[in-house]
Amino acid sequence: MKPRNVYSRRISQEEERQGYVLVLKNRLSFFPPPGTNFSLIIDDVRRTVKVDSYSCTCRGPELPHEHYFMRWRGLKAGDRAEIYQNLRKQSAYLMRILKRH
Repeated sequence: MKPRNVYSRRISQEEERQGYVLVLKNRLSFFPPPGTNFSLIIDDVRRTVKVDSYSCTCRGPELPHEHYFMRWRGLKAGDRAEIYQNLRKQSAYLMRILKRH
């Protein structure tokens, strides 16, 4: 069972190519509501990001749905992004990247 205080995922080739981190629908509540700006910090780099979405029919036209993501360039396929809520500042999140070996 994954801890609820961290959002973690392995970066796909599409995420690397398009410059985003996919946010799974069942973990949306971990982040501020879609469209709401918040700080995401990695090392000493702070960026303002938001969870955004786009409509998709990848499961067929009879099953339209949304995909959720945060823009973040420079990630590499196979790396693991771990995002933690900053407990001292609710509107800030910390991210660390675990490089693929």
